[in-house]
Amino acid sequence: MSLPKITSYEVKTSRTEQKVPVVNGVHLHSIYNPFKEAENLVSAQLENLTNKREVLILGLGFAYHVNAVIEKLEKFHGDNFKIIVIEPNIKVHEDCVGLDLLNKKNVTIYSGYDSKELYSDIELVHFLLRKPAIIAHPPSFNLYQDYFKSILTFEAPTTISGIMEFITSPEISTFLKPFNPTSTLSEVLYHQIPKKSQFEEFDFLAMALVEMTKKSYEKNNEAGDR
Repeated sequence: MSLPKITSYEVKTSRTEQKVPVVNGVHLHSIYNPFKEAENLVSAQLENLTNKREVLILGLGFAYHVNAVIEKLEKFHGDNFKIIVIEPNIKVHEDCVGLDLLNKKNVTIYSGYDSKELYSDIELVHFLLRKPAIIAHPPSFNLYQDYFKSILTFEAPTTISGIMEFITSPEISTFLKPFNPTSTLSEVLYHQIPKKSQFEEFDFLAMALVEMTKKSYEKNNEAGDR
C-alpha cells in the first residue's frame, strides 16, 4: 500500500487560538476548540487506558489527542507507559514538532512509512504483538482510511521470496537463497531441510527451531484439515 496522495495542505488557527492542519480540505482538529475535542475522544477511551500501558494511535495531526492520552496514562500508570503513533503525512509530523505541539514523553512517531516498511521494524512488530490499546484519531482515520486499513489487515509474507525482502541479516539471506523462492518458510523448515544429505551450521539451528515449534505446527495443520 503506497502512501496517501496529498493534494493540498495548510495550517489554520482555531477560535481558541490553536493551530489546525488542513489536509486535502479536511480539518484534522476542531476549528472551534481542539483541546475540548481531544478531551472528548480520550474520555471515551478511559477503560482502555486504565487497562493498557501501551497505546497505538492512528493519526498524529497536531497531537492534541496524543497529549491528552499521555496525561491520562501518566495518571493511571505513572511513567510506565508507551505510545506509538502512525502518521502517513510527513509534513504534518514536521510541523507538529516544529511548532512544539507534541509532548514527546514515551512517544515514538512513525511518519511517511508504508505497510511494508512499518512491518520491517522489529521494535514496532514486538509492540504490536503485545496487543496495545488502539485509538484511531477520527479525522485522520477517515482521511487516510485505505492506508490505515492496509496496516491493520497486513498479512506477513509466507514465501521465501517475500520473506527475503524483510530480512536484514546477510547470513540468513545467504542461508535461504538456495531454496525455491516460491516455497513457504514452513515447507523449508519442516520438509526440505530435514531431507538434505549434508547439513550446515544454520541447518542445525533451523532443525532445533523445528523441534521447539513442532507441536504448534502440527496443531495448526490439524486445525486447517478440519
